[in-house]
Amino acid sequence: MILQLAKCIARNENFGECLGRLLKERGIKPSEFAKRAKIPHSTLYKILNGENPRYETLTKIFSALYEEKKFVALIAARYILEEFSFDERVKVYPATNLEDAIISAVRAEKDGARVIICAPILSNLIEKIVDVPVMTMKPKESIIKAVEAAIEKL
Repeated sequence: MILQLAKCIARNENFGECLGRLLKERGIKPSEFAKRAKIPHSTLYKILNGENPRYETLTKIFSALYEEKKFVALIAARYILEEFSFDERVKVYPATNLEDAIISAVRAEKDGARVIICAPILSNLIEKIVDVPVMTMKPKESIIKAVEAAIEKL
């Protein structure tokens, strides 16, 4: 949505007309958008009718149009991550040691992760580093398989 509006500006089209088209295409009422953008409805009305917005108003409009992708960060060893496929709501962060895991957790938070999932040995430490919820994965099946494989080798 932001890219479409930026293209309108680059083509020197009327900003208000472009914004109005985008809102109409998305089925967003101007009154709803004014609330989302935290600007007076009268200001949005003036913009939609051809008045150029001030910089401060423009930043509020672009902030309201920005659609941040919500995702969950999964920190685990690469060989474990290769066994699974996830949709776009899960972003994987491979880590082979403690240092990699810490860096991945910080990076995931910086990237905008809403939740971080990691191994139990890491979760307590990562909770102290980041400001997003941390969930612990419990690899029950893999532990059972490892124990069974070890017993077979006895």
